[in-house]
Amino acid sequence: MKAGPRGTFLGSLLCAALAGAACFGGGAPVPASGPMPSDKEIAAFSVRIEQFYKTLEGIPLDTLVTYQNPELRDCFATQAAFSDYFSALATAARDAKFRDSVARNVRIREFHFDGAESALVEVEFRSVHQRRLRFWTIGFERHDQWTLRDGVWQIVPAKL
Repeated sequence: MKAGPRGTFLGSLLCAALAGAACFGGGAPVPASGPMPSDKEIAAFSVRIEQFYKTLEGIPLDTLVTYQNPELRDCFATQAAFSDYFSALATAARDAKFRDSVARNVRIREFHFDGAESALVEVEFRSVHQRRLRFWTIGFERHDQWTLRDGVWQIVPAKL
């Protein structure tokens, strides 16, 4: 039996859908290799990142007062790492045109562990536009890498 034009079209459409699903399909996520942290360690990590990101909420990201905050510095291994992170963060706020370089809302979207001593945190920074007539909120996302060093979780900033 020979397929008509409509049957050929539907067959082609079905093949294209299957090919698209194969390319972009939802395969199972690849589990991280090595040991994973315990529930207690995950809870401690969650508290640490909540405290860090809540400290960034409602403060100017490009001022000396923020830069000298000891609570924020404690989350970095070195002064250079701290400087790199805050330089990139202040630049992102300026590029997004945050009013007064202040993140009005900082929200952790998700985090996942790459092993027992490494985690990736996806965080969203939201604010209002520097031009007052643009009343809607604006924002940007960051993906911060955290590592466990000597029993303390610290951020490893990306190089500029």
